[in-house]
Amino acid sequence: MIKEYIKSYKDFPVQGVDFKCTASLCASEKGFARTNNFIYQSLLKYMPVDKIIGLDARGFIFASVLCHRTRTPLILARKQGKLPGSLVSKTFELEYGTATMELQSDSINRDDRVIIIDDLMATGGTAQAVIDMVYDLHATPVAVACAMDLSFLGGSKKIQQQGIDFYGAVEYQA
Repeated sequence: MIKEYIKSYKDFPVQGVDFKCTASLCASEKGFARTNNFIYQSLLKYMPVDKIIGLDARGFIFASVLCHRTRTPLILARKQGKLPGSLVSKTFELEYGTATMELQSDSINRDDRVIIIDDLMATGGTAQAVIDMVYDLHATPVAVACAMDLSFLGGSKKIQQQGIDFYGAVEYQA
């Protein structure tokens, strides 16, 4: 039922990509509500957790709603150069080059249990970078959730193979 609210744009941002649009999902009252309800209902069994991490930038949308509903602190995982203070960072491979994600090092405490939220799971590079930083801070990622899972790209499977539960409101297969 959520899939009907997600627009696809062929050959965006480059030839051969079928872009799934988070903006169209958020622009629909029903689509947005259904997605947030799925995330909430899927993750409620892990509550309470100490923190919820939203991934830059569209993951912030869904993570903030979950944080509000569960009264859990929101931590922002940002692209390099967007956060002040003492940081922990992780560089990862993209299809063409590399990227770096950062967390403020004092935002997660030793032994915190955290949930990680993004809008879309593809190859899993961004989520894996955040998972690695959570472990570097001696905390535990208990689940990862997203609005859309491009399961054919293998990111959700990589997360599950690490013993971390994964939830996607909508799955796209090749």
